[in-house]
Amino acid sequence: MSKIVISSSDVESVTLPADPVSPAKLPSPIPLWARLVFLPLVLFLPLLAIIALVMRIALRATPPRTQQAWHAYLMTLLIAASFVFTASAVLLFSYMPSPPQAISAGLSELDERTDFPSLPHNGVMTGMEIGQNFRPMVMVASPAGKRWFGGGEMASNHVGAAVLLHADEQGYLFATAGHVAASSLSQVRKGAQRVLLTTGSGGWSGADVVAWHQTSDLALLWMPRHFGHGQFAQPLETEKNVVPGEGVYVIGHPEGLNFTISNGIISRLAGDTVQISAPVSPGNSGGPVYDDHGNLVGVVTAKMDRSVDPNAENLNFAASAILLSRLNGWEFLSEGRKHLSEYIQAQQVEHASKNETDR
Repeated sequence: MSKIVISSSDVESVTLPADPVSPAKLPSPIPLWARLVFLPLVLFLPLLAIIALVMRIALRATPPRTQQAWHAYLMTLLIAASFVFTASAVLLFSYMPSPPQAISAGLSELDERTDFPSLPHNGVMTGMEIGQNFRPMVMVASPAGKRWFGGGEMASNHVGAAVLLHADEQGYLFATAGHVAASSLSQVRKGAQRVLLTTGSGGWSGADVVAWHQTSDLALLWMPRHFGHGQFAQPLETEKNVVPGEGVYVIGHPEGLNFTISNGIISRLAGDTVQISAPVSPGNSGGPVYDDHGNLVGVVTAKMDRSVDPNAENLNFAASAILLSRLNGWEFLSEGRKHLSEYIQAQQVEHASKNETDR
């Protein structure tokens, strides 16, 4: 065997690469034309998902390097398509116009009414008569929420009630609980708060908050009228007739059970607050408390939370309807003072006419 001799000059003549351990760069297993063909599928997530599943099955016989490259590329496309699909869905539902009857300018059910109950009733009304006569007077109320994009209105998750006080050729005046109308007086003063109302048989209609009581949880809503001429003025129980032990009826929408009627008695009077034993739940707020002649005794505002006191039973409260016969104590917006004044005057005229008829 011959001996090989390497001299120092031979060693110095050898040139090594700058990075001797760097592997040679291999061409991509996915050709450029294939990447360009698959890229537009980012806009079609369902189709891309089906194609990715088919490709995963078809690539089982290919080398591991090819499989890994395709899986990584398809996963990147699926993630990008998910973001595009989510953003498109949000924009679509935000900018999409509301259905024609979803948010309307008025309540056609009230506009079409030509007659309203003649109140107060001379005789004592039964619970069935209270429900039949006053159900159309009680609206489902929800503070108007803003869409994320587009600025349109939509009903919020918070639902209460509103009671019709006055109807004339110009529009409708409703009473509700202050916390149903808005979260704070400052929000009302900005003029940005509206309340959506519905009779339950039609779509939602927008009403403006026109008054906010300064000491009680009360608010007034106004909705313009578009046609019709039916007149109505809700009579109020006089202060001297509101006494503990008097029977009362409550109509509201507790826990989403719309137009639920319950009865009880006036348990206690405390200033402008009427304590009642009639059961109420979330959704009753803003609903009316009637006596058995159809007079409005109060507007439901609160109940004792059993999480605070587990022993609390039927401790429910309403703002006295007497507050609706006074102009003082209110923070008025827009033409709120005018609407309340017209209601008070119409109520007085109706009361005088009723007394004259009874004679």
